[in-house]
Amino acid sequence: MTTTTDTLIIGGGVAGTASAFALCQKGKDVILCEQSSTLAPATASSNGDSRMYRKMYSNEFFSRMQAKALDRWADVERSSGESLLQQNGLLFYGEDTGETVEGSVLGAKQVMENLNLPHKFYATGDDIAAAYPALSEGCKGKPYSGVYEETAGHIRASKACHAMIKAAKDNDSNSNCEVRLNTKIVSLDTTTSPSEVVAITESGEKIVAKNVVLCAGPWTNSVLKSSNLPPLQLDIWQVQWGHYEIINDTKNNEIPQAFHFRKETGIDGGLYYVFPASATECLQQPSSENNNKKKTTYVKVGVDFPTGESLQDMRDFDFKGSEEVQKLMDEWVVEHINGESKRIDSFCHPYTMTSDSYFIMDKLKSNVVIFAGGSGRAFKFGPLLGDCIASLLLNEEAPVDLTPFKATRDAT
Repeated sequence: MTTTTDTLIIGGGVAGTASAFALCQKGKDVILCEQSSTLAPATASSNGDSRMYRKMYSNEFFSRMQAKALDRWADVERSSGESLLQQNGLLFYGEDTGETVEGSVLGAKQVMENLNLPHKFYATGDDIAAAYPALSEGCKGKPYSGVYEETAGHIRASKACHAMIKAAKDNDSNSNCEVRLNTKIVSLDTTTSPSEVVAITESGEKIVAKNVVLCAGPWTNSVLKSSNLPPLQLDIWQVQWGHYEIINDTKNNEIPQAFHFRKETGIDGGLYYVFPASATECLQQPSSENNNKKKTTYVKVGVDFPTGESLQDMRDFDFKGSEEVQKLMDEWVVEHINGESKRIDSFCHPYTMTSDSYFIMDKLKSNVVIFAGGSGRAFKFGPLLGDCIASLLLNEEAPVDLTPFKATRDAT
């Protein structure tokens, strides 16, 4: 069986679904192939109930990029009828670590000032403790500083990928968006014809397209190998997180969305985050306080550093993660979040990283565009990534400067 389309998209995470949304808005037919049984599957980077969005970067370029992306997220919400973003603010706090993959407290403060973006600065750990009682025990007397962005929040991650496909299918341009799950591409011919690509699925079906978008996340180099295209310099990080039950006093003790910076020590990469109860929709929040006037909530806590050495493919990925990193998260929760705590689950997901933490978004050939190396920071730009990918395919002006994301730069 042979099927034809304008554009074949390989990968059903944030970049693949965003590409489908953008291309269908421009009247192009697409077929999106995802090797798993659902979009944003549990084995991939885009899965989960929450991702941060923020303008609070140490890099003005990404801060401006986020502002544009928020406009496009609003378009997705309108088109799909889904509520995807929730504003709940974000606190950066901790030591002066210098720049990390997530920036730094002082770097973010400087960018917020440079761009005249509203924010609040806390000069000491005691100031942070006074403003956020739920974090007070971990901040009092510490040589910390903090910066808070009220307009930040979280994105409902897996739901957002589904919403972009819903919006792609319901577009006004009469284009067709077809999603094929459980469909693994095992061969991709991009060389025989200059005007088309030919993909063969694991079941033997042939898909002929004018263009192809490669958004295969940690499987990128496997797809490139099947396409006889050169590999990229990508590392796969095993990154862990989990949900925690917290029991604390109800008065002025709401747990904020926060990112904590501390210096690396051994296997401890020093970057921790917490999402509030509103960002843990996969768990049913307790409905009432207990008899001791204490409140039980669930939060999401994770790290932004790898477990063990970086990998080059997914064959050795351990989805159970490391007990040592789980213990680090447990200890961080005890130290930084007031109240009784208990970890109730644990996950390990792949992050595909470049050496400079800028993702790759470029044209490999006239009809082959790639997105890879999201480096843990791509999701928040979602539909804007789709616009950039569409502009590359259609030879249109991109909404942002794509020079930092070129596949030919030294870091890739």
